[in-house]
Amino acid sequence: MWALAAALLSAAPPLRAEPAAVLGPLDVFVITASRRAQSLSRITAHASVLTASDVKASPARALDDVVRHAAGVHMKAGGSAVIPPATQTVSMLGVGGGARALVLMDGLPLTDGFGGWVNWGKAPTPLIARVEILRGGSSSLYGTSAMSGVINILTRDPIERAADLDVSYGSRRTRRLNLYASDTFRRKFGVSAAFDRYETGGYQWLQPPVRGPIERDVWARGWSTHLKAASLEGGADGPLWFARAIAFSERRGHGLDHFFSSRDSLEAGGGFRVVTDASGDLRGTAFAGRHLLDASNAAVNAARTTEALFVRSYMPSLDSGGGLQWSRPFDALASSVTLGVDVRHVYARNNQDEFSAAGTYQRSLSSGGQQTNVGTYALASVEPLPGVVVTPSARVDHWRNHHAIQQTSAGAAALPSKEFTFLSPRLGARWQLTEPFAARAAVYRAFTAPTLQSLYRGARAQGATLLPNAGLGPEVTRVGAELGGDWIIGTGLVRATLFWQELTDAIAAVTIAPGTQQARNIGSIRSRGFLLEAPWRLGERWSAKPAYTYTNATIRGNVAAPATVGNTLPEIPVHFASLSLGFDDPRLATARLTGRWLSRRWGNDAHTQPLDEHLVLDLRVSRRLTPALEVYFDAENLLDRRYTAWQLGGQPVLGEPLYLGVGARLRYR
Repeated sequence: MWALAAALLSAAPPLRAEPAAVLGPLDVFVITASRRAQSLSRITAHASVLTASDVKASPARALDDVVRHAAGVHMKAGGSAVIPPATQTVSMLGVGGGARALVLMDGLPLTDGFGGWVNWGKAPTPLIARVEILRGGSSSLYGTSAMSGVINILTRDPIERAADLDVSYGSRRTRRLNLYASDTFRRKFGVSAAFDRYETGGYQWLQPPVRGPIERDVWARGWSTHLKAASLEGGADGPLWFARAIAFSERRGHGLDHFFSSRDSLEAGGGFRVVTDASGDLRGTAFAGRHLLDASNAAVNAARTTEALFVRSYMPSLDSGGGLQWSRPFDALASSVTLGVDVRHVYARNNQDEFSAAGTYQRSLSSGGQQTNVGTYALASVEPLPGVVVTPSARVDHWRNHHAIQQTSAGAAALPSKEFTFLSPRLGARWQLTEPFAARAAVYRAFTAPTLQSLYRGARAQGATLLPNAGLGPEVTRVGAELGGDWIIGTGLVRATLFWQELTDAIAAVTIAPGTQQARNIGSIRSRGFLLEAPWRLGERWSAKPAYTYTNATIRGNVAAPATVGNTLPEIPVHFASLSLGFDDPRLATARLTGRWLSRRWGNDAHTQPLDEHLVLDLRVSRRLTPALEVYFDAENLLDRRYTAWQLGGQPVLGEPLYLGVGARLRYR
């Protein structure tokens, strides 16, 4: 490694000052909103972009801790560095629950097809080119899981000869190594390879009053390898073609000897785009991957003095799919049309050994099934009047759960198949009322299909059992509406949106016996609120990004527990605010102070598990010592706040304590 560092230091050319293009706050192209590049000034939804500079300057060690500062985005308060895989889900605009927002990487699914969780470890921060966040129902283009929005993570394209090395070390034996190298060939295409390794010794995450002698530090370690090849041509829509392969592996201990998990995956994917002046452009994507989740959980006595193995699961899955899309602009009314079709197929199996609360073996169970979804969609963009853009879109999904089986020592039994067809329409409009101000509005319908996890596997944790339900139907946003505006003020941009969503057939756990629950479609949810973002340049050196979200998300109906009607949704704060202050002077340093504040909320729908109001401040300071070498200092949870971030089996779990770390980056161009 030292030889590589010396080579980078000696070979790096001096930095060249290049004039930066002068862009307005809305002169940014976003792919996610219409599945092709469009300026923010024509998008009818509330979208925002985190650039590579934003990610690099953030003190966060994982990408989800960067994204969670965005207005309207909801995740568990504990970051992916330590929390269990099944809790790493995303939602937006207060609809809560699990996988109610879709996460993509390079336009291909990052949201797991089996359980709906997000493998954030597959997206190391040094590999990120930008992150696009699209809020509001997006099933009209993306189908299931996009009922509250879409996050699209775009990775670096190999457009130059480059090499980067990033190493860091910090509190709790936390270490990270990231390597990246790319080169171009014949001025036609480029290739890159990246390797990321991360580990942390963790901390004891239960609040001190409930800890017992069996507690252990939570810990995590993992690695990922990315290979990518891409065309050097393409423009704002991305390269004309790309291919990628990802290998990913991680191991986690969750505070008990018998509570751990591991994930391994190997996947490949790619896409192409053919551009013709006469007939528009045709693009296609394809992906396939094999994933394995190995997990165990423990039964713990009330005093937390003893534990016993409760369940051990081995869950392989296969996920594949692809799509074709055709787009064409027309001169009349500055219009364009996009038509597309995509398919996704998931096969999963759960091989499970079950034990009693005392650790005595009871039985082995094998269950699983397949899901196939085919969706067709259409989007039009029309400018009927100068400054007025109207974007109707619709998608039809046909979803089928099939070939499901459950096998025990008593024999095998087929589980019922189920299929449904769903129409997701959306109508958006944008009106440029004056040069600095534009109004936006949208109305839509959206859905999320049940995962194979909730259909055929269920869960057993901390002595409790959640049974699957093969009869589950989709959760439906019966109606969603947004009204907002974008206002350019000098070097700043104010983006504000009012939102309203009515969700029916919500899936929740219903108690059917002491210690046993089952997933069922039981009720309805209403989420309404307001979100605000105001990125601002404060002179040449300073910048600020304040954001605020007010969310009134309540249970409107619950046939299993009528007493919860009127309660706010679990883990959704009424008030959420974040602020990022940046300073950038190459002669001195680059610094970023970020903060997020969450109001008090609840860990369950019965409001018996409180989660603390808390303010967390993070800081990164970096200094370029030579054209090739940069050093940095990180502090997360700078005030060392101790707060209950979420609940695990009714036990309060602490957010991460103070983290201090140092690192260095070497770069060659």
